[in-house]
Amino acid sequence: MLAFRALKQGLKSSYNNWRMWNNYMIVSMDVGELTEACHALSRVVEETSAKAGADSVDEDVLDRLVNAVTDKTGEDTEMTVSDAVGARGLAPRVQDLFERVILTRVSSPRIFRAYGRLLTWQSRWEDAIKAYLDGYRCGAAGTMVKGEADPQKWRQAVKEVLEIADILRNFGPRADGCKWQLQGRSLLRSFMARSKEFEDEAEWGTLTALKEDFA
Repeated sequence: MLAFRALKQGLKSSYNNWRMWNNYMIVSMDVGELTEACHALSRVVEETSAKAGADSVDEDVLDRLVNAVTDKTGEDTEMTVSDAVGARGLAPRVQDLFERVILTRVSSPRIFRAYGRLLTWQSRWEDAIKAYLDGYRCGAAGTMVKGEADPQKWRQAVKEVLEIADILRNFGPRADGCKWQLQGRSLLRSFMARSKEFEDEAEWGTLTALKEDFA
C-alpha cells in the first residue's frame, strides 16, 4: 500500500505522465484498488493511443476488470457485502472505460470480446452480438483473404468461426428482431468461399455441418 499511496501522490504533479499512470495501474491491481486501476488505464489510453494504437490497452488488466464486474456480482455465496458493493460500483466505470475512452480510439478482437462479456452480463443481447461480431471481423477469420495458404492461421480462423457461431445461436434468440440465422449463414459462406484451399482439411467437414445448422 505504501507504493500505491506514493504513486497516487506523485500523480498530482505528473498528470500527463503515462508511465506513472501505467505503474499506478499495475500497483492498483495488485492491491485490489480496481476503481483506481480503471481510472489509470483510462489515462494511459488517453495519453498513448494516438501513437500506440491498440497496444495502449493492457488487455490483461482490461479482462481482469471485466471479470471483477461479471464474476463478483453473481451468486457468489462467499462474497462479502463490501465486495458486492465495490463490484457494482465498478461496473459503470468499466462501461465508461470501454464506451468513452477505448472504443472511441482503438479496437482489437480481445477488446471487443471483453466488451461483449460485459454486455452479456447486462443482458444487452443485441449489443453483445454486435460487439462479438466486431471482434470477429477484425480477427483472423474476418481478415482472412482468398488464397491464404497458412494452415495454422486457418485453424485459428476456424476456431473463431465456431466461437461466433455459438454466440449467434445462444444470444440470437434472445435479441428482439435479430436475424441471427441469416448472419451465421452469411459468415460461414463468406469464410468458406475465402478458404477453399483447405477443403481437404478435417475441419472443413465441421464447417459444412455447421452451415446446415443455420439453413
